[in-house]
Amino acid sequence: MRTVAKIHTLGNETSGDTILPMKVREECMLGICEKQPLRATSKMVHCKHLTIVLALLCVPPIGTLAQKADTAQNPPAPLGKLVDVGGYRVHLYCTGTGSPTVVIVGAGFSFNWGLVQPEVARFTQVCSYDHSGIGWSDSGPKDSCSIRVSEVHTALKNAGIQGPYVLVGHSLGALVARLYAGQYPDEVAGMVFADHAMTFPMVPRLISPGDKAVPLPPPMPSTADSTGPIGKPMGIESDPNFSKLSDRDRELHRWAMSQPRNQMALRANMETSAACAAQADALLKEHPHALGDKPLVDVSTDWNRGPDYVKLQNVLLSLSQNSKEMIAEKSSHFVIIDRPDVVIDAIRQVVESVRNNSKL
Repeated sequence: MRTVAKIHTLGNETSGDTILPMKVREECMLGICEKQPLRATSKMVHCKHLTIVLALLCVPPIGTLAQKADTAQNPPAPLGKLVDVGGYRVHLYCTGTGSPTVVIVGAGFSFNWGLVQPEVARFTQVCSYDHSGIGWSDSGPKDSCSIRVSEVHTALKNAGIQGPYVLVGHSLGALVARLYAGQYPDEVAGMVFADHAMTFPMVPRLISPGDKAVPLPPPMPSTADSTGPIGKPMGIESDPNFSKLSDRDRELHRWAMSQPRNQMALRANMETSAACAAQADALLKEHPHALGDKPLVDVSTDWNRGPDYVKLQNVLLSLSQNSKEMIAEKSSHFVIIDRPDVVIDAIRQVVESVRNNSKL
């Protein structure tokens, strides 16, 4: 049985045609800002999808050249530990105790989950990680979907983290989580999607592997600050709720984005995500109900609920006979920062369903 739970907040109420929240209407397409009220037409929503993905993957660096040199030579200590995954190491950060273990597969850095992981750690063990090439992780082989899945699997095994796991995937990370479940079904007890990347239909369609029709913006120069061309912060730092992260996590984000290796690795995510989307689609055709009756909560948002978005949520929910959609109202794509309460609640419900062998 599939159910939908709308998570309400106050403010920015609209009526009539769907009007995007102001913080979304002011998002910049590669620095060109539109401040006029925009209606959620299908074409416009697709453009917004692409904008957010680009912003997510291409956050400009912050700080002066002196700061960059200092942090490159004296990086902050890892939050977790570096685990060998076959000739190189990835950063794995585990907190809390209990089972099932929640494994966070994000699109960016482990510390971007600073509003979610500590709360989940109150009721079970939870691990986040940085894929190869970003954060504290070593550079690895050329990025690919299979490499991402292998890294997560090997890191958990070598760190002695026992499954089956509850996989939590945000954005592009949700694609990796789905592919992990397809390759290692016995290691997955349940899943949570947080604004799944397949809700960005233009990404796989316009940026297929090797396709240069929609080029990424050039790398930011090393002297750039954290703002876009019109002086507005971009990516996760543009989110009004970025300030809710702890001082530590905000500084870690700024440190990470001051490092050219992180910028280049995150830029490479775009092509990788297109390949992952294609593989996930192929897997869906072969196994449309791959999770059986394992609990699945799909956390969607209301800022871009066009027809394609709604259709894709239904596709995701069909992966399990024990699924549920939770709509995080007044949230941008960065739901882990805008509405961490909804994400935490979704994780809690899946964990309890696994523990009690019960329906959501």
